[in-house]
Amino acid sequence: MARGERSLSYAARVLPSARCASILALCLTACATGDDSAGVSNDFDASTEPDAGDAAGDGASGSDGSGRGDTGSDSGAASDTGATQMDSGGTGGDTGSVMDSSSDVGVHDAPSETTTGCPGHGTTGTLVTFDLSAQTGSEASAPASNMAAGISAGSLTRAPALAAVSGAGSINSSGWGTGSTADPTRYYTFTVTPAAGCSVSLTSLALNVQASATGPTKGDVATSADAFATHSTSFAGTSTPTATLSVTSATGAIEIRVYGYGASGSGGTFRIQNTVTLSGSIQ
Repeated sequence: MARGERSLSYAARVLPSARCASILALCLTACATGDDSAGVSNDFDASTEPDAGDAAGDGASGSDGSGRGDTGSDSGAASDTGATQMDSGGTGGDTGSVMDSSSDVGVHDAPSETTTGCPGHGTTGTLVTFDLSAQTGSEASAPASNMAAGISAGSLTRAPALAAVSGAGSINSSGWGTGSTADPTRYYTFTVTPAAGCSVSLTSLALNVQASATGPTKGDVATSADAFATHSTSFAGTSTPTATLSVTSATGAIEIRVYGYGASGSGGTFRIQNTVTLSGSIQ
């Protein structure tokens, strides 16, 4: 083979390989710097266009250039993937908001500050009732027939200065004072006590009373809230009065007394009959 032919054969073999190496280097540089690989490939192909006679070189460059262009597209897809990861990070921020929401739920689960240990908290109206319809009149005491939750009541009894007298459906007594005001030693009495954690307010006491011809002409009511200093408005010896009480938020036992006075004889009687109703509220 002539020397000139050997040179051409060598060039046909070596130049394509050199071009491939150059293209690969440029693509790697473009990937590292973020440039469009396809653009680099096109610039290279334009600037290094071989002679028309170098068919082998043209084939290699065209094939490699197309391959590198695809690589450039893949690189762009990678950039989109990065954007997707950033969006995912944003979603992570939203997850932080959910954590804040969980914290709020914990606050709402906190116990209410108005919760109390009083079993009858909020009760208003009738608190205690005495039903005397089955009593003989001369009984030493009569128990309460009904009590609201949060309050207890002791039995209805008479003061030691009074004498028991029979009288169906009542608690009855003689020995009442003859003065024009209440005798502090002659009365009917019962005590109410709020449950632990409760307080009680008393507003009224409804009675059904009856006096004999020589018994008390008047009666009234007082409580231990002020050591029996304040008496209710007086009522007739035979009447169905509702005495007003002024006991507010008591946490201890309260004694209620019903006085009779103005009798004309020591043998005169004064009874509480049928039903006694104490009203108020429990806090």
